[in-house]
Amino acid sequence: MDGFSLQKVDLHAHSTASDGSLTPKEVVELAKSSGIGIFSLTDHDTVSGLKEAEETAKQLGIKLISGIEVTADTSIFGRGKREFHILGYYINPESPAIKQLTEFSQNSRIKRNKELLSKLEELGYGINYEYMVKKYGENFGKPNVAKELIKKGFFKEREEAIDFLTSLKVKREKLDYHTIVKLIKEAGGIPIIAHPVTLKITMNDLYCFLKKAKEEGIEGLEVYHYRHKPSESLELKEICKELKLYYTAGSDFHGDNKPCIKLGFLNVKTNDIHFPL
Repeated sequence: MDGFSLQKVDLHAHSTASDGSLTPKEVVELAKSSGIGIFSLTDHDTVSGLKEAEETAKQLGIKLISGIEVTADTSIFGRGKREFHILGYYINPESPAIKQLTEFSQNSRIKRNKELLSKLEELGYGINYEYMVKKYGENFGKPNVAKELIKKGFFKEREEAIDFLTSLKVKREKLDYHTIVKLIKEAGGIPIIAHPVTLKITMNDLYCFLKKAKEEGIEGLEVYHYRHKPSESLELKEICKELKLYYTAGSDFHGDNKPCIKLGFLNVKTNDIHFPL
């Protein structure tokens, strides 16, 4: 990694292939103009934007790491509003394992989206499934729906709209993390737990979980993330060092769908992380 020690890095970003507002080409161009030298596009449950991103990165001289972000079932942690996302890096997007993973996730997302938009229509919010697909494609997420609700004047803030959508209790089926990790590794990838604070467990419980998860194929944590306080990042980094896990950094950029999050704003360099580059 010595040759990359002065490179700015951002290993977590989304495009219009999932719930971002910029195309894969535009996200890579923004990475270049933001001074990022090593970058990963990690769209939710899809690799459809990677080809365009790779072509643009090659033209601009940016190192692009192929990526994906997959949502896992949280039932192992008990009840509560939790997020369990797994990032897969260096995956082969053409592998049968990735095709299996994306097909399951996208079918589950489509089913959820149809139910969610049907419920919104019944409640009189004036947004239907066909409109959303035409505007965002089939892989749209709650942030896209929230954006439309705000445009129509039903809500002022993104989080308020997201909380409302969550309250409708239309959930999608999710794979357990063992299956996700297995498929990422079959695709030649490295599975990393994204923004671990969203698991909403104590650092001690996270440590205990990671000891087991490491044996099952998890290889690291996203330590630097916009949801992490500096003190949490330091603690997470120490856990990774003790357990000999990788630790990474990503802004979780979504463009206008998360307007406060700027690509590369964490200003992390490759010598701040521990990951094969």
